[in-house]
Amino acid sequence: MNFLTLQQHVKRNLGNRTDVDTLIKEWINSAYLDVVTTGKFPEARRFDPLPIPQLDGTDTFYTSASDPSFTLPSDMLFIVSLRDLTNNTPIKQRGIRWLDRYRSTTEGPPERYAQYGREVYWDPVPDASYQIQRRGRKKVVGTSLINNTDTPIIGEEYHIALEEAATYRGARSLNYPEADRWLRDLKNTMAAHSEQYTEEEEDADIGFSIKM
Repeated sequence: MNFLTLQQHVKRNLGNRTDVDTLIKEWINSAYLDVVTTGKFPEARRFDPLPIPQLDGTDTFYTSASDPSFTLPSDMLFIVSLRDLTNNTPIKQRGIRWLDRYRSTTEGPPERYAQYGREVYWDPVPDASYQIQRRGRKKVVGTSLINNTDTPIIGEEYHIALEEAATYRGARSLNYPEADRWLRDLKNTMAAHSEQYTEEEEDADIGFSIKM
């Protein structure tokens, strides 16, 4: 759907009101911004990022012995996962405060990481060169839909999420009682396009043994 079609759908969902055309554009663009930046909607925080191929990237790199951190590539918004290919083990994510409290005092294969700003810190600090697989969400520049012919860079199958999120925001803003229904529809769409297993469940299913 292009921008005009999205506007028409949201307007229809809100009862074809003629006094909210400008607001509809804002609601659509705010939903679009959420998708291409975080991949999550604030209204449905429990869901993992939508796995949108156009926004995903994978590469590999090598750690350096005694180097405690690395800087994210300029085109990467955030890390989805890291894996130590040398030892064939996943690397667990931790918060920077956890790392400040519990960081290992000895070097070894990286088992955990924490991101702070554009810098990513290892725990423990690598004692050698390890090959790391990095999966992440790409940074997108110029996310606003302006012209009626503009089309979201994400796939057509995800446009329904934009429509539902914009409709929910509009219905909530206008105090429509059916706002909750649109929120449920949005959550169902996200659930259908997201893997909802936790990392611990995946580790248990596959049989990984991860050091804590």
